[in-house]
Amino acid sequence: MKTKLFGMLLLAGLTLIIGCKEQAPQTEMAEESAEAPDYADFEKKVEMIRSFYKAHGEEDLEAQSAMLSDTMIWSPPAWNGNQMLGKEDLLAALKSYHDNFDNIQWHEGIVMADSTVNGYWSGSVFPEATAASTADVIRVYGTWTATHTESGKEIGVKFFNLTTFNEDGLIVNSSDYFDVNGLAVQIAAE
Repeated sequence: MKTKLFGMLLLAGLTLIIGCKEQAPQTEMAEESAEAPDYADFEKKVEMIRSFYKAHGEEDLEAQSAMLSDTMIWSPPAWNGNQMLGKEDLLAALKSYHDNFDNIQWHEGIVMADSTVNGYWSGSVFPEATAASTADVIRVYGTWTATHTESGKEIGVKFFNLTTFNEDGLIVNSSDYFDVNGLAVQIAAE
């Protein structure tokens, strides 16, 4: 009886050890097949966005145009029934800012109570069904400041944007989110 019990325990122990050893390579293999983030691609896209915003501050519409795909689509910050607009519409809006504001400055980052944190993000782990480690869509957070040319008033607006790029490295989609009315309120304030 003791021999049978010892034999069964030995068999159970060996089964457990062998079973665990067989699982380890599969786990390692699954971890190896997970796609590693392409940090260089992310940084390249962030630098393009920074260059685009720098050109905006310099009121260099030609440089901005060169960074946009001819087929790009733009979702403006003001509600328009979710109508997507094109490159020429975005350039016209940018020209309007250039004509009506001086000292246009981009301040990247999310303002927190005690600091300003990173302003560029991409990829996600949630929700699991759409988790991604690629820099397909760059999320941009920051603040724009400027001086209204006519009134001389300093204005500022918190800003969020989603930007995607085509295979040529040009901006192909841009969706802006900021308080357009807040600019008018700041200009009209006494």
